[in-house]
Amino acid sequence: MVAYLLCAGFGTRMRPLTEETPKSLLQVAGRPFLDVLLDEMEAWAALDAIHVAVNHRDAPAFRAWARRHRPRLSPHGPTLHVHDDGVETPEAQLGVVGDLGFLLQHTGLPPDGALVSGGDSLYRFPLAPLLNAYDGSVNQVFALHEPSPERRAHSSRLHLDGAEVTDIVDASPERLRNDPSDRVCPSWALLRPDALRRVDAYLSAGKPPDRLGAFLNHVAHKHGLRALRLPEQADLRLHCNTVDELERARRLLRDEPRHVLGPKTVRDCLGQM
Repeated sequence: MVAYLLCAGFGTRMRPLTEETPKSLLQVAGRPFLDVLLDEMEAWAALDAIHVAVNHRDAPAFRAWARRHRPRLSPHGPTLHVHDDGVETPEAQLGVVGDLGFLLQHTGLPPDGALVSGGDSLYRFPLAPLLNAYDGSVNQVFALHEPSPERRAHSSRLHLDGAEVTDIVDASPERLRNDPSDRVCPSWALLRPDALRRVDAYLSAGKPPDRLGAFLNHVAHKHGLRALRLPEQADLRLHCNTVDELERARRLLRDEPRHVLGPKTVRDCLGQM
């Protein structure tokens, strides 16, 4: 299997921090976001390759990051690749779905499925148990409890029938504030090849290239999508899209443990899907 990490944004809402450092390489808990995610990737036994989509401006920083980390990967572990999408300004961005399409064009369709993830979130539970349990037979996302109405208003909202996703609301903050669901869908999904194959059709139809939630809703209605419903605990995901969110994450992790759920809890939730 492969991992597609979508890190081509310019981090405009995090300026001036992102004028010198790409958002995914900013530090939280003393390490860049991508370092933390790479730790989880290394524990995924079936992972063959990690592909990172980046913009042209930030490509040198990501290439330097990859050079530092390749020696730590086992000789039999995943390969690590950085792909420059050629975009030089925020106005010309391909969007997260556009960059997923870009990666698929360059790597080919993985035959057994892939992880698709953003690079600006830190999860406070181990990812390895669910990665190693994934067999490519379903499309899967997280259903995370978010008690804060303000943070819910900036996240894709899940509607569920048991573990089955019936709808993902991915719209304006005004509409999201009025949505009754308190379960959010972060930019993290395990997708079958048939779902990944839909990226071209989705983009060709003129659907939003910058909203992964909208694409996942498309997948839910075309191929089915199941959600891993984790306990109703706040701050299982620290999503850092603004300077204030980053500072909040840094303060929280100074006072609280990195993981607030253990591997057994994650495995127990998998058994309920």
